[in-house]
Amino acid sequence: MLAKQVNIATRSARPLPISYIIRIAQQFTCEVYIQDTDMRINAKDYDQMKRDWNPQGNRLVFYLNGADEVAAGDKLKKVLEN
Repeated sequence: MLAKQVNIATRSARPLPISYIIRIAQQFTCEVYIQDTDMRINAKDYDQMKRDWNPQGNRLVFYLNGADEVAAGDKLKKVLEN
């Protein structure tokens, strides 16, 4: 399992759309979770993202598990930090 921290401070003026994160996560076969306070949220599950995800602060922590976890982590970091 790989943990990838993403700094979203540069996006402060723009909202972070749930559908954008879901589409990126679904491009990969690995499991993709976002740590939010005391729970991990499946980043590929629209219903769970809509219901449970409420980003706080300037950082997101993704947990990735699977064959392409490194590629998924790199892509999420690249697109979300710009």
